Order: sequence, then C-alpha cells, then structure tokens
Amino acid sequence: MTARIEIVQVDGGLEITRLTTNDISIVVPSSHQGMPVVSLGPQFLRDSHASGNRTLVIPSTIAKASEEAMVSVTGIRAINYLGDFETFNSFGWTLSTDCQVTCADGFSFFFLAGYPMCFPRFDDEILTSHQRISEEVVMARLMNPVHLTDDNRVRYEHYLRNRVVPMAEHAMMENDVNALRSVIDSGLLSEGDIRKLLEDSVRSGKTVITSVLMSILNQMHSKQESLDK
Repeated sequence: MTARIEIVQVDGGLEITRLTTNDISIVVPSSHQGMPVVSLGPQFLRDSHASGNRTLVIPSTIAKASEEAMVSVTGIRAINYLGDFETFNSFGWTLSTDCQVTCADGFSFFFLAGYPMCFPRFDDEILTSHQRISEEVVMARLMNPVHLTDDNRVRYEHYLRNRVVPMAEHAMMENDVNALRSVIDSGLLSEGDIRKLLEDSVRSGKTVITSVLMSILNQMHSKQESLDK
C-alpha cells in the first residue's frame, strides 16, 4: 500500500497531520515539495494498522511531535530517530507494544508496552506500578542513566540488591560473560560476592568465567592501590 500523507504548513516548515499506511517499514519524509517536515500532529499514525514487527524511521528534521501522535497505531516494535534523544524524549509517546528506540546520538533503550517512552516518566510509572520489573530492564536503566533521578536510582538499586547474586550465579552457570559483566558493572556486588563466584567457577571448571572474574578482581585491587597512593 502506498502511504497517504496529509500535511499542513506550520512555523518552520510542514506538519504531517496524518500518514496512513500498513507498510512494515514506515519512513517519515524529511521534506515535501521542497519544504522541511518539522512536526507530527496528533492524528499522525492514528488507525494505521498492520500485523508483524513494524519499524518507524523518523528524520532529524522532526523537532516537535504531539504526545497523541502514536495513539491506536499497531505493530511498531522499533523506532529509529535520526536526531538526538533529548528531542525524542520531548515527544512523550506511549505505545501498546514493546519497542526498541534508537537515536542517532547513540541512545538505545527497550521501552515496555504501556509506559511512556521518555524519562523520568518511564521510571516514575514503572517503579510505582504493581507489575514486576524484569532485572534486565533495571540493569539497562542503571547502565544507561539518561535523566535518571537520584531517587529513582536508589529505588532501582534497592529492587536489584536481593537479585544480583542469583543473576550473577545464573550467568556463571550459563557461561554468559556479557551478562556477568553487566551484573558486576552495576556496582551492587561486593568484592566478597565476586570472590565467592570465583570459587564456584573454579570448582565448576568454568575456565572462561574464572579468567574474567580474576581479571575483574585484579582491576579492583589496582584501582584501590591507586586511590591509596
């Protein structure tokens, strides 16, 4: 289906008031008839239904968007914004599906369905909901703390504190080096925890994990020695 676009003129260029398509890949134009497209209106993708995993590509010319622009759209699983996250954050969108958002400045985060794709609103709402937060989401926020308030950081860390050792043990048993490093990088494991993991790794014959844990302990000691000088 060829996309049907409705456009009006606004300050600085054009606003897409409606884009109707059931394409799997939706590419928003950066210009129309020689004028830049700078805004997305409240009816932008309303009722543009399709099944499957859809991707929305938004040019960096889009600097404003209505918070209602994504209401009732279905199937969007990935959004690639070719501008910076600060601008995308101002859109305040919420989708009915989980969605991976990637921006040109290197920001990337997997937003959960039903929660705002902006900070700190995402943190505020998910931390006060009764839904169990996955450890992966919490780790992702602590590793990517854009607009993470001190209060929400403490709440995320408290949520993880009783879960990090089992997470590290699981990563060790699965020989998942990346997952283990992510847990350790959270800073919630003590040196004693890491030593215990090393002992278990040696007993289990996990040679790669053992090497990683020894390297991490050596780095911790080197850092402490530098601070003591």
